[in-house]
Amino acid sequence: MKTKTTIMLVGLGGLGSVVLELLARQEGLGRIVVGSRNTARGMARCNLARLGAMAQGYAPDIRFVPLDLNDKEAVAEIVHREAPDIILSTATMQTWWLPDLLPPAQAAVIKGAGFGVWLPVHLTLTLKLMETLRDAAYPGVTLTAPYPDVVNCVLGRLDLAPTCGVGNLDEIVPKVRLLAAQRLAASPDAVRVLLVAHHALLSAVFGKPTGETPPYFLRVEYEGQAVTEAIGADELMLSPHPVPSGPVMNFLTASSVVRLIRAFLSDSEALLHAPAPNGLPGGYPVVVSSSGVRPAPIAGLTLAEAIAINERSHRFDGIERIEADGTVVFCPAAADVLRAELGYDCNQLTPHESEEQAKELIARFREYAERYGVNLERET
Repeated sequence: MKTKTTIMLVGLGGLGSVVLELLARQEGLGRIVVGSRNTARGMARCNLARLGAMAQGYAPDIRFVPLDLNDKEAVAEIVHREAPDIILSTATMQTWWLPDLLPPAQAAVIKGAGFGVWLPVHLTLTLKLMETLRDAAYPGVTLTAPYPDVVNCVLGRLDLAPTCGVGNLDEIVPKVRLLAAQRLAASPDAVRVLLVAHHALLSAVFGKPTGETPPYFLRVEYEGQAVTEAIGADELMLSPHPVPSGPVMNFLTASSVVRLIRAFLSDSEALLHAPAPNGLPGGYPVVVSSSGVRPAPIAGLTLAEAIAINERSHRFDGIERIEADGTVVFCPAAADVLRAELGYDCNQLTPHESEEQAKELIARFREYAERYGVNLERET
């Protein structure tokens, strides 16, 4: 692993705060620079992470810098000054779990539109970050958390793709490894999983499956031999395995993030899983090292076939297709839900309309929530 490295964490919401706590308890990561708009909150969170880590016997080098992605010149100056090896952005305009706060009937309707309809709130700040990093000629690794399966694919159409995303399908892999190891009466270390899957599969794996399951490719190996069919790996992956919903899931995502960061700082190659490597749609097994990231080869499945699986999965998140220029066309049924419930009319989204659309969507969703007695201001 490299020494004297610098990791910059952009965004200190629910996920960013958990990532900070876990990074603070890692040996050999070098400096951690945390950037966020809210200086008082950011400094307090850095103090908490530093003290908590020290209580466990670590001595992390953490410092806070005020950072607002809307101020591109200031962000570029910070990046030049701090010279991070890795930038991890968790910044988004609205956290993903807020629809869960609605009464059950309304939550079911809104969530039934698919996660893709929230694309504007997750695309906007990542687009600004990547434009800034391009203009600043930033040479390092960029990892992004907000809906990378689609956001990073859109950015790839604009030649602005981050290095890769974090979480999502990599949150499914531990479940498969655990249940496969139990069925084999073996150690999870002896089980290898190769999964091609889109964000849309998460609801089938950790929720209550309804209707058609998004397409995916799954291969499970035990001591070098394929055992996918022998152990019923598909059934294991989709079987009930209750986990809590909402912000507590950030601990699972953050654990995946830490492992990915360590892999990018190592000269040795690691086989992991990540969404959107170099702007590809959906998620893949990937080979990661300090040299970069690339999709891992899979016996019996070409990269073109893997990409096609994830492109077919977009519609399960309410997205019909992503055009060559980055325009996203939403499934009519998904757009109809937001039109009927929120009065928000958006059949397709071009990247540079994202901020305007995000502001309108957030405002209309908050008005909708208030009609049902939910004050979202207290949750953001």
